[in-house]
Amino acid sequence: MTCRHLRALRLASEEGTTIGKTLTLLIIFLVVVVAIVVIFAYFNGVFKFVSPSGGSMFASGVFAIVNGSENSGNLIIQVEDTSHVSITDVVLACPATQFASSDCGGLKIDLNGSPLSVQNPLRYGQTGSNSGLVDSPPGTTFTPGTAVDVTVTATFSDGSIVSTALILPAQFG
Repeated sequence: MTCRHLRALRLASEEGTTIGKTLTLLIIFLVVVVAIVVIFAYFNGVFKFVSPSGGSMFASGVFAIVNGSENSGNLIIQVEDTSHVSITDVVLACPATQFASSDCGGLKIDLNGSPLSVQNPLRYGQTGSNSGLVDSPPGTTFTPGTAVDVTVTATFSDGSIVSTALILPAQFG
């Protein structure tokens, strides 16, 4: 090969390296962008066919006996959506042996002051709560330190239902 051919070969090789580096960086950038979009879509429930099915929640509560009246207490319940399926309803159940009302005095979980519904769901990471006065069954009283049971049942937008039993120690409020 002549000197002229070697120079042309070297020049083509240098240009190819620059183009190759540019293409490599462009491909890496596109892969990162696609990965971010896919992860974001997955966690927002866009890919329902690969997202975990069914909902999950975390429920907690406090039961405080009203001072001077051991036959009523303030029940405070909080529910957090820990899944990527929205909670559309929460039902509380209180045993008739411990409470005068089996629906815990009709207590409903609220989000921003409004009861949960299909139009006002609890979404991933959000916490709904409410509190209300509940009474003991006729002829009985609440005793500090005694545990009361409350069952929290959540209905999710995909139709799944999850229940959690809370055991709350009665304490003076």
